[in-house]
Amino acid sequence: MTRSQPKTPGLFAPIDGTGVPLGGIGTGGITRASDGRFTRWTIKGGGVRHMAEPANGFVLRVDDGTIATARALQPAPPDGPLGAFEWEVSSPAWAGLFPFAWHDHAALSRIAAECLSFSPVAPGDMMASVLPVALFRWRLTNGGSRPADVTLAFLMANMNGRFGDFGEGPVDRVAAGLENRAMDAADFTGVILDRRRTGDTPPEGDGEWGLAVRPGVGLTTGRTVCFDARSDGAALWRALRDTGDLPRDLPEFVTEGGFREVSPGLPAGAVSARMTLAPGESREVDFALAWDLPVITFGQGRRWWRSHTDDWGRDGHGATALCEHALSRADDWQRRIAAWHDATAERLGPEPHRAGMALNELYFLVDGLTVLTSARDSPDGRAHFGLIECHDYALYDTLDLWIYAAEAVALFEPALSAMVSRDFAAHLLARDPTPRLHQWTRETFALNPAGSCPHDLGGPGEDPFVTPNAYTYRDATVWKDLNCDLVLCLWRDGERMGADWRRHHFPAVAAALDHLQRFDRDGDGLIENDGTPDQTFDNIPMSGPSSYCGGLWIAALLAGARMAAEAGEAGRAADWSAQAEAARESYAARLFDGTRFRVDTDGPFSDASFIEGLLGPFLARRFGLGDVVSNAHARASLRSVFARNFEIAGRGMGAVSLADIPPTARHLLPHADDRSFQTSEIQPGFNFSFAAQLEEWDLRAEADTLRRALYRELHERRNLAFQSPAAFDVETPTARAILNMRPLSIWWMT
Repeated sequence: MTRSQPKTPGLFAPIDGTGVPLGGIGTGGITRASDGRFTRWTIKGGGVRHMAEPANGFVLRVDDGTIATARALQPAPPDGPLGAFEWEVSSPAWAGLFPFAWHDHAALSRIAAECLSFSPVAPGDMMASVLPVALFRWRLTNGGSRPADVTLAFLMANMNGRFGDFGEGPVDRVAAGLENRAMDAADFTGVILDRRRTGDTPPEGDGEWGLAVRPGVGLTTGRTVCFDARSDGAALWRALRDTGDLPRDLPEFVTEGGFREVSPGLPAGAVSARMTLAPGESREVDFALAWDLPVITFGQGRRWWRSHTDDWGRDGHGATALCEHALSRADDWQRRIAAWHDATAERLGPEPHRAGMALNELYFLVDGLTVLTSARDSPDGRAHFGLIECHDYALYDTLDLWIYAAEAVALFEPALSAMVSRDFAAHLLARDPTPRLHQWTRETFALNPAGSCPHDLGGPGEDPFVTPNAYTYRDATVWKDLNCDLVLCLWRDGERMGADWRRHHFPAVAAALDHLQRFDRDGDGLIENDGTPDQTFDNIPMSGPSSYCGGLWIAALLAGARMAAEAGEAGRAADWSAQAEAARESYAARLFDGTRFRVDTDGPFSDASFIEGLLGPFLARRFGLGDVVSNAHARASLRSVFARNFEIAGRGMGAVSLADIPPTARHLLPHADDRSFQTSEIQPGFNFSFAAQLEEWDLRAEADTLRRALYRELHERRNLAFQSPAAFDVETPTARAILNMRPLSIWWMT
């Protein structure tokens, strides 16, 4: 094994208190935190659970000829089981570069223990990227002056029964029917953690978990099939510490329901590798974890199959084969990921605030409560891909965030991004008049009116991918940005998917643009906002033509004209091209004030300094659709926003979304207890977009300064790496809506 650090050491930097998620796309993620605990679990479809089971982790045992000592390589739990264990007292040195994580633990009796952990998530290999496996590649080094007898053990509790509901904290009760057994494998040693079945298919959250260790020359492997993780752990601990081997004679048991006040025992398993290390010698040992949990069930009970079941079966008995596959492919996967990292560093720049931060934002492909279903037995015969907006706003593929995130997904695997565009196009052409209740006005609006693109593809508590528009904070059916977003997504994905794909989706493009025409009330080519928060800034009302929606509209018209010509719709192509030209002139005349592009023409925030006024023109340039605004106007506006929103209001930490708000307008913002929502807070997703816009118009020094500031705040000061928020505050070390999709916009970097 080689320590596959990137060629440029600065590509990643140590981060304290967080962790890189393990797992594949759509498998559910498991985060091994920087302190060695397994702490965040996104196994449940659409759910996240925060818990640290003390039995989950690694144990190092060393006998240097004078004394035998052992240490669990994670901090002690506050109280409870495994009281006989001895725990690590200092956190390891740690670094992360998705999907790699490195833990470098303090030496025990002069034995250093370093771990590289990862799952095989890398572009160009979707078969590997959807696997529910994790690898732990350890290097043990004897820094002492005498030979040492060393054992490294991997322990895991039976986690079945914990991921079938939307609970977010630790699970107090142990599920009934849990049982472990030895893994039947000739080439490695392992343990299966299972649950007794009542049918051919396990329910959501159940299946086989497997942990395995690969033998090698000079390695002796062992296992304990079952020990009680709710006991003090003395029987296992003393045997391992005193003899160097895991005990093989501990009783196995199947769990019962228990009494209300007394939970049953918790079966856990362990595997180990033992070796003798000469002074100065290093040895490597590989462990694997697999979880074959084939079923996803959302709130209304519809059953979906995870993508990996297409190749690994649906019975939830694949843990042995998955462990074997992972251990056999570990070297190849590691090389492929390292090569991807190197190529990304060469393309984007090797600094931590460039390629390093961009790669790490891809954690969300695994930990974004991610869903990737099999097409088999789905309601429409198609596979579906879903990323959550964030855990606090639990909505799949929220389109006004997806427009920011989609390019990162498309660069990784174009078919995933195209699935989302396809689903939105289908829902836009459908109709569901069922009423929803507006959270603020308490009035009702249609769930999915024809021609109005849904805000999202559904919430996990309902029936995602079948019933869209679970968002009711506003009436998004009258928003002005969503239809434009969809047209631009179809154009971008169509560039990769081909002409036939584009022509197939042209009816949705036509319906989307036709639907918005009603909002060009004065015939100047621009659509107009209605004086409500009718766009992604859903706390900021806009009125009349706005720079945000107007720019997206022009870009969508340009994309629509291209697709219309290709679809043989010459009349539409000519009309949309002409309208885009007229709208360009109106956009400059009505919204550029000589210094910057205004928020809108008629609203109370018109003269505030707005971070995203040039998103539409930026996307038009990025997607090869031409210029919407002049270079001079764009550069002047960007410089103004950089000075006002970043240097002054953001104090060099990041750009606030809305600066210089007129005092007479502040009372119009909702959330009287916190007027900073979407205004004086720093929203990383919009900031990464703004940095890309600065770069697009050759303001590279400003873009670099902004990205360095975001890296400093997110990765170094605020512990927000691998849990990027919707926003963080300037005045206080607080943030909202972590695990947020929009920061994937960092991949707009050039």
